[in-house]
Amino acid sequence: MKLTWARALFALSIATAPSPLYAQSPTAADASAFGLGTLIRPLKVEQLTVHEKAQALPAEIKARVHFFIINGIDPLYSSNLNGAAAYFRSIGFTNTNCYQITSAPKVRRQIEAVRRSDPEARIVLLGYSLGANAARSMANNLQRDGIEIDCLIYLGGDTVLNTASSKPANVKKIVNITGHGALILGRNLFYNGEDIDGAVNHRVDARYITLPAQTETVQAIGAALIAVANPAPATPTPEPPPIIVDTPRGTSHADPCDSGEPRNAH
Repeated sequence: MKLTWARALFALSIATAPSPLYAQSPTAADASAFGLGTLIRPLKVEQLTVHEKAQALPAEIKARVHFFIINGIDPLYSSNLNGAAAYFRSIGFTNTNCYQITSAPKVRRQIEAVRRSDPEARIVLLGYSLGANAARSMANNLQRDGIEIDCLIYLGGDTVLNTASSKPANVKKIVNITGHGALILGRNLFYNGEDIDGAVNHRVDARYITLPAQTETVQAIGAALIAVANPAPATPTPEPPPIIVDTPRGTSHADPCDSGEPRNAH
């Protein structure tokens, strides 16, 4: 039986797709990083510096961060999104898992399970391409269930616009990374994302399909993970300085006990 290109591509997509099981061991998770993108769009690891700050954090702090990544319609991982996920595991964020968009319902159940088992866990949700829309929808649904997300990352969300639904109230921080729009959406003619009020916005000068493997992208995501893992202590509100009223020279002060009547001499 002749193996057609379509069947070959389908077989490759199955072989390279990450396991949907949560909390894989780092070794098993790294094996899922193989995809088309690792060959044609490898990460430029020598240019990355985020690992220096990440490795300075205690392992137990990084282990409290649960990083969920939802891919777009890219079954072969040609963007190397799963390669980026493997990089974050390699620098200590071992609870990093990358899922195809069809596994979005499983991701939601995993987030709910993490919140039940560890209310102090840090949850980071990233959606790439159409996965950004799925992540936004999931965050809004979790809001209705009273579940907080520490950081929501939109990556290449060309149709994620600056609207109220893109800023769910249960999300503590939003990072919005955009590039040039997808070719199917007219590249930069129609939709290529837009800045979101209140979010940390990054505009990367890169094609949509190359966005996940860009050094600037990986650095921005890594910075968000580090900030979630080790938030800066709240700065105490300084007390207002005392109010000092200057009295002009020569001005007499009335004695509050003086009634105005002459005092008896003793």
